[in-house]
Amino acid sequence: MASTYPTSLDAFTNPTSSDLLTSPSHSQQHSDINDAMEAVQTKLAIGNTVLGTYTAYTPTYGGLTVGNGTVVAEYARVNDFVHVYFSFILGSTSTVYAAPFITVPVSIDAGMISSAGGGADWVLGACSFTDVSANGYYFGYACSSAATQLRLNLTNVASTYAGKTTPNATVPFTWTTGDSLRFSVIYKAA
Repeated sequence: MASTYPTSLDAFTNPTSSDLLTSPSHSQQHSDINDAMEAVQTKLAIGNTVLGTYTAYTPTYGGLTVGNGTVVAEYARVNDFVHVYFSFILGSTSTVYAAPFITVPVSIDAGMISSAGGGADWVLGACSFTDVSANGYYFGYACSSAATQLRLNLTNVASTYAGKTTPNATVPFTWTTGDSLRFSVIYKAA
């Protein structure tokens, strides 16, 4: 039988201990399992699309300049599930100046894009902002501001309930060499 996977699940006949090797056919059993395994391998693919394999990508930026900083940007995609990891450690010519955003390698589903103008943010993951000179750690979140970009927000606890503020050249601290900005997000692909 030819495999019907991934359209539908294959139906195999399981032999019992009292069955002869000809009923069901031993060679046909091997052939069916081999066909099914080839179908599974075709569905999962090879190379950088293998489950759990991350691929580096080169994002574009707004509100920051990489300069001689160090960037690690990687993603993994499984069907419509996308995980993006990003790390930026500032160098001596790096700057964070206003409302940073970073592009993603795979467009974000329209239903997960936050509304403009201070509307409800669809939080896609956590961010951390680290001030190495003061040993300070600040937390925030990444949300989608467009199909191809993530906006980074800082958690602000100036009132009873945590709110948000936008990082800039002096918020949450004055950025300098060695400081870092990191995030990990999960979203549905467009």
